[in-house]
Amino acid sequence: MFIVAIAVSLSMDAFSLALSIGTLKFPKKIVFGLSSLVGIFHFVMPMIGTFLSTIFVRSIHVDVHMLSGIIFLYIAILMFKDFKKEDEVFKLSILGALLFAIGVSLDSLCVGFALQLDWINGIRSFLIFSVFSAGFTYLGLSLGGVLNSLVGEYSVIVGAAIMAILGILNFCQFLF
Repeated sequence: MFIVAIAVSLSMDAFSLALSIGTLKFPKKIVFGLSSLVGIFHFVMPMIGTFLSTIFVRSIHVDVHMLSGIIFLYIAILMFKDFKKEDEVFKLSILGALLFAIGVSLDSLCVGFALQLDWINGIRSFLIFSVFSAGFTYLGLSLGGVLNSLVGEYSVIVGAAIMAILGILNFCQFLF
């Protein structure tokens, strides 16, 4: 039950970010691919964290909140900048998809450090993280499209605002 609670917690930032960029209405193939990529990163990142924690328990300090804050704010700025550009179609590049997946998965790296599970329990837990995060990402991207239908072009502003809030909250966690 504890692992499921962690999985839901880890998936909330993926859901929020997916909801905000989902307002741009991606094709189902992109939604599925991006959700799968997030799921893969939510499996790999805690595994890397667990591996590194066994080697460098106290010698490495990674501040994921600052890095996540930078990524979220950068994406929010791009979304605000692209608002009202009707001639261009927003396309999620491979680099953008990787930054998205890494940005929402960085907290999983710290979870791997903190939990320090043995490999059998770890793999089972990481699979749970992966499934939850992929599912929440898919849900967020899908609901973002519905939000776009209801609110229209201003849904991009709502999504960018959510992104900016996530960035600011991550910076606040870094500072305090």
